[in-house]
Amino acid sequence: MNYNRIKKIGSILLIVIGAVALTYEIYATNKNYYVQSAGLVMLMFGLFLVNSTVKPKAEFTHKNNTEEEE
Repeated sequence: MNYNRIKKIGSILLIVIGAVALTYEIYATNKNYYVQSAGLVMLMFGLFLVNSTVKPKAEFTHKNNTEEEE
């Protein structure tokens, strides 16, 4: 199996599990702050993994920047 595919599936699972745990604990009457903190950490780590694999739209070089200034 491809490493990028495993990373994508894992990051999506982290986002979903973290979001579910976080929203469940926000609306619960008896708050468990450990579960709420773990949900937030899983959500943020999943978002970090997704963001680290996104490529920028355009790679600007020094030559491109100097042409625009002139």
